[in-house]
Amino acid sequence: MPARRIVSEEPSRVRRRVAPRHRRSAHLVAVIVDDVAGPEFDGESFAEAYFAGETWSERTYTDCTFVDADLTDLSTRSVVFDGCDFTGANLADSTHRSSAFRNCTFRRAQLPGLTMTDCSLVGSVITESRTQRWKLVDCDLTLVSLAGLALVNADLTGCRLREANLGESDLTGCDLSGADLTSVRAIGAILRNATLLGARIDPVFWRQAKVEGARVDAHHAMEFAIAHGLRVGD
Repeated sequence: MPARRIVSEEPSRVRRRVAPRHRRSAHLVAVIVDDVAGPEFDGESFAEAYFAGETWSERTYTDCTFVDADLTDLSTRSVVFDGCDFTGANLADSTHRSSAFRNCTFRRAQLPGLTMTDCSLVGSVITESRTQRWKLVDCDLTLVSLAGLALVNADLTGCRLREANLGESDLTGCDLSGADLTSVRAIGAILRNATLLGARIDPVFWRQAKVEGARVDAHHAMEFAIAHGLRVGD
């Protein structure tokens, strides 16, 4: 069925809708976005589109392009973006709950004030983007690339960062309480004064990251000492 264009009173805003189909979607950390029975968009281009301040729920975007789109203050719930391109897009102060951004690309994107709860970013790449004031709680960032980003004072409480790439990223003062950092790549990452209480961490992490002043559990301190060649209790 061909997509039907609906043009609002604002010339810059173009929406495309297709008939809803039943589709299974992403597995998240604390919830499952499943059986989304809303509109589906496949291979559509929303380049330079204006969606600022809108609220979306229960819809799926697959291999869609949002290059240079204005998504400021966008609010989503149970929305799935699969393989979408957000190069140059503005998602400043957007809020997302139980949504998924799987294998998406965010290059030169505006992401300050991004807020996510129970969301998934599995396999996505975020690079050359503004990332101030992040609050991501109980989100799945498995295999996500955050290399080289400035995430100073970000709230990543309870996030799953398994096999994520944090190389050369600045997470000074970041809250990673209860996070899963197993198999994370952290060469050159800065976590000074970060909070790592209750986090799951591999021994190699302590040799890769700069963690001066970080708040850690007693067993973390022991692992740090052993990773740096100290003999504890001998």
